[in-house]
Parts: sequence; structure tokens; C-alpha cells
Amino acid sequence: MKKILCVCLMLLLLTGCSSEREEAIYPEVDTQPLQQILNKQDTINGYKSVVNENDVLIAIDIKRMKRFKKEKIEKKIKKQLEEKLPNKEILVSGDLKIRWELEEIIDKKLKTKELTKKIEEIKLLSKEET
Repeated sequence: MKKILCVCLMLLLLTGCSSEREEAIYPEVDTQPLQQILNKQDTINGYKSVVNENDVLIAIDIKRMKRFKKEKIEKKIKKQLEEKLPNKEILVSGDLKIRWELEEIIDKKLKTKELTKKIEEIKLLSKEET
């Protein structure tokens, strides 16, 4: 009985410590510079991103012990992206509510007009203080 309990606990620990990165960019058109910069980051577990003709919105999942430097990480990634994509307005956020909104866009696969409207709503949401 003790052996079974030990095996179950070990499996639980191993599955809980998964190092799989969750990455998504919508729509997947000309995303090479974006992917290169985000995949180089060792302070994040993953990201969700939505891109249109004028904007790039990125919700990052910051590693647990790095969350104390959340703003610094966001600024660093934003600066790198602004250098690679100078003609786009960039929003990088570690906020969970922004991540949920981006996941909703990706799941619904919104088209241009609805996408632009939703992006504007998310920008306003990101400026709110909780």
C-alpha cells in the first residue's frame, strides 16, 4: 500500500512540474521576429499573442520566482519588440485578464473588423488599475 502511495505521489509531482511552454500567435502571418524574441526569453513560461496591421498584443506567463520583476520583464520584451517591429504599437502584459481576453480571440478566430474592435477594448482594459 505504501509503495502504491509513493508511486502515485511521484507521478503527481512529475506531472505538476511540467516545463512545457504554451505559445500561440494569431493570425500566424509574418510572426518570425515575434517568435524569435519571445522564444529567447528565459523568464517566461509561455505567451499568447494577437497581431493586426497596427498592433501587437502579447500576454506573457512569467515564471513564479521572476514575478517580482514583472514590470522590468515586460519593459525589456517591449523594447526588444519595438526595435524589430518599429511600425507597430506594442502591448506586453503579464496580467491574467489580458491573457484570458487574448485566448478568447484566438479561440473564436475573429476576423479583421471584430479583431480591431476587440484589440481596442483590450488596450483600454490594460490601462485600468486594479
